[in-house]
Amino acid sequence: MPPEQACREQLDRLINTMPFVAPAAVTLTMKKRNGARSADDIVASENFRHFRNRLEHSLLGSAAKRHGKHLLMIVVLEMSADDRLHYHCIIDRPYHCCFGRFESVVREEWAKTDFGYRQVDIQDQPDEGWTDYLLKRRQKRSLFDSIDWANCQLFAE
Repeated sequence: MPPEQACREQLDRLINTMPFVAPAAVTLTMKKRNGARSADDIVASENFRHFRNRLEHSLLGSAAKRHGKHLLMIVVLEMSADDRLHYHCIIDRPYHCCFGRFESVVREEWAKTDFGYRQVDIQDQPDEGWTDYLLKRRQKRSLFDSIDWANCQLFAE
């Protein structure tokens, strides 16, 4: 089995064993530039971390910071054909938050980041096809390297 295929199967297994309760399929598109800064992988990861912190604070309140509570999430960075970076994610919605509120908060918090672009797509309860889409080879330099490990949250604490 080619290494890329083995990696894909391991990542698929990891995602499918995560204890998501109310997952949402989220696509977040980035601006190409903000002032003098251009978006690249490092800037994208920093921008997503800022978004994640804002999102967790909005949805989990002070428990996010005070007690280390986190939302489960898998985060994959891709480059579109027009050279625009974008994230595909699975983010577990808190049990106390309806989908409408979750969608509103995600859009609001993404727009507040430096590189948050207006193209956002959020779907409730994605099927297995979303995992396949996250792990597709197209628009990635390398499957393993496209996972933003610094922003993935594999355990809800």
